[in-house]
Amino acid sequence: MSVKPGLRFSPNHDPECYFAGKGGPAGKPAAKSGRAWLWRLAALLMAAAVVVSCQTPAASARPVEIGMCVRMLFTPPAEVQRQFDLMEQMNVKLVRVDFDWSAIEGEKGRYDWSYTDLIARQAADHNMQVLGLLTYTPGWARPPGTDSHVPPTEAADFAEFARAAANRYAPQGLRSWEIWNEPNSSDYWVPRPDVDRYGELFRAASAAIHDVDGGATVMTGGLTRGTDTADGSRISQTTFIDGLYLNGAAQAADAIAVHPYSFPSLPAGDAGGPVGGLADLPALHDLMQRNGDGGKKIWITEFGAATGSSTEAMSDTDQAASLLQARQLVETWDWAGPLIFYEFRDAGTDPADLEQNFGVVRADLTLKDAGVALKD
Repeated sequence: MSVKPGLRFSPNHDPECYFAGKGGPAGKPAAKSGRAWLWRLAALLMAAAVVVSCQTPAASARPVEIGMCVRMLFTPPAEVQRQFDLMEQMNVKLVRVDFDWSAIEGEKGRYDWSYTDLIARQAADHNMQVLGLLTYTPGWARPPGTDSHVPPTEAADFAEFARAAANRYAPQGLRSWEIWNEPNSSDYWVPRPDVDRYGELFRAASAAIHDVDGGATVMTGGLTRGTDTADGSRISQTTFIDGLYLNGAAQAADAIAVHPYSFPSLPAGDAGGPVGGLADLPALHDLMQRNGDGGKKIWITEFGAATGSSTEAMSDTDQAASLLQARQLVETWDWAGPLIFYEFRDAGTDPADLEQNFGVVRADLTLKDAGVALKD
């Protein structure tokens, strides 16, 4: 799962639970007085407009493609369709879905594409594109006794999986691929992030995909926010991308992906927000320009905020404001690619668990304020 790591908490994640989307129906929120929340949302967005206009005086707004992270493994097909129907109503144009190597090729050379086939069909039926996230290592491709967040022993094995995925889905119009998830964090690159080892993996996968589909967009794994840590468990976005330019992986990429979460702050503010949040993306683009890569897009493959009662959660109204402010800001950056929200549906029903509450709809598919705002 692309957990939203900030500077203050460390997520625990089991890939199987990530896909399962377990949890019963969520309780409905207390009734709001009239449409008072819309007035508060409007006020927050007006404030954001002032900040954006001050930060980017020469920028002009442009439409930005909106996407959603989805996880629907083990979900009945009729319910999958219902979720896609709701996303279509929210003008979602792109879905990001895990192509979990550990689940698809549990035995070397034997592939189970049933889940990704279902998502690809639904996306096509709803006029959406798919971003395939290639990640997680099966037991046969990693050292014994390790988990799926350990990178493969041989980059060539991962490259062959990437080639197989491109062979199957390029004819279906799937031409965007993200290589691994948050490789700058020990939550997803175990035991510690290693920019050169990741660079080797990326170059191998990128070459394999481009062998199949020369026009594919192959992007680096979305980098989480945060500073360089003394123990090496996290490498900042800028340090990691600097390393990718040194080892040649960034030059081989068609785009750079980031996860610039700003919660619990609103993204348009520039005081008190996290390092590597949305407000820091212009500086990241400057780094790319200094490396002769200013024309390359930055894809925001995860952005969002959780509701609920966790200390880092936001109110339903502020979650909606956060997503809409992000869209407003990204529309001023001509170097930005799609904006993909994490995530469509809550992963569970416990309001105290931050990770269960990033959806724009609840576990029972009732809309939060963010879902309503995206439909409007």
